[in-house]
Amino acid sequence: MEQQKLLARAFDSFNVSIEKLRKYQLKLESQIIELRHELEVKNQELTNILQSLPSGLIVTDLEGRIHTFNRSAQRITGIEAEQAKGKKINELLGHHLLPPHLNEEALDLLAHGFAQKFKLERQGETATLESETTLMESEEKEKLGIIINLSDITLLDRLKEESERKRRLVAMGEIAMQVAHEVRNPLGSIELFVSMMKKDAVEGSEDMDLIEHILGAVRSMNHIISNLLEYTRPRPITLEVLDMHHLLSEFADFSRHFAGSQGIEIHLELDAEKERVKGNKELIKQVCLNIFMNACQAMEEGGDFFISTTNYIEKDSFVLARFHGRGSGEASMPVFRVDLRDTGRGMNEEVKQKIFDPFFTTREQGTGLGMSIIHKTMASHGGAILLDSTVGRGTRVSLLFVQNQDVELF
Repeated sequence: MEQQKLLARAFDSFNVSIEKLRKYQLKLESQIIELRHELEVKNQELTNILQSLPSGLIVTDLEGRIHTFNRSAQRITGIEAEQAKGKKINELLGHHLLPPHLNEEALDLLAHGFAQKFKLERQGETATLESETTLMESEEKEKLGIIINLSDITLLDRLKEESERKRRLVAMGEIAMQVAHEVRNPLGSIELFVSMMKKDAVEGSEDMDLIEHILGAVRSMNHIISNLLEYTRPRPITLEVLDMHHLLSEFADFSRHFAGSQGIEIHLELDAEKERVKGNKELIKQVCLNIFMNACQAMEEGGDFFISTTNYIEKDSFVLARFHGRGSGEASMPVFRVDLRDTGRGMNEEVKQKIFDPFFTTREQGTGLGMSIIHKTMASHGGAILLDSTVGRGTRVSLLFVQNQDVELF
């Protein structure tokens, strides 16, 4: 009987223990569910943080295969995350961001950080990117993966190039002005003495031919010096409200006779609804004429020259930074754009890089100042000039004028 009581108490105690264990299990399950929920929330917060980073974040395994590819990485590279995940980073971007062979030695190198700058073809343009690569390790120094931070420095790189080019232009302009003044004085003396010699020379004689040749050379040099001074001399300009469609139509009518003699047809496509800007009529005509003459020389066997206009809101930060005296601090700007396009031989990358530099020319008889003066004229109007050219497919020069709000546009 006593044994039955002991056994009953043992069962009661066992049941109580089981009940306690069951309660502990339920509590533990509840805590696990709560922790799992908290972990999911934290993971989502971490994912949101990674996705919201302004720099491109890419995480790969130790073989360089992509696990994480945030939104900024998609924006910077132009590649969707779905396309990127699972692929090797070097193959995806076509550049050795990581060493080709990720052995222990290469991984140890990455542990100290590795930075590089490279070019990437992105949606029809060449972008300049900068990458910083480091190794992801645990507290126990176990290698877990590779982290790559991408930054788009295209605008910064271009602005540095633009700043350096402007610095060179200023220095060259100062030298050119000094040289022009030094040369012009003796040149005037030469022209005076040769003109006096011409009075005593016999018409049609060998001496007369020589004198005419000297005078022609002097005039040519004087023309070059005048262009130099035009380029270097700071000169205030008078701006007035211009009807650009009327101005461009006048220019096209003026140029058609010469264009016809060269086998070139001029096409007008004046589609801008707001055609009035502030500018200097004669200087803008001169800009158009210089571009047109360059186009004619690029279309030796004839072709087509297009003049078109449009209004739009410019939002490209690189283009805005090109507007003289404004634009770099603005997010957008109303623009009146004139496109002057030819179907000539086009330009290679080297020529495009130097086309606005003074004294750079691809023609034997050229002075190399025409495009520099165009650039300076657009700067004096507070505008910008863009150039797009492909070898064998022609050239487009775009003149961008700020569409002032205080100008009567209709």
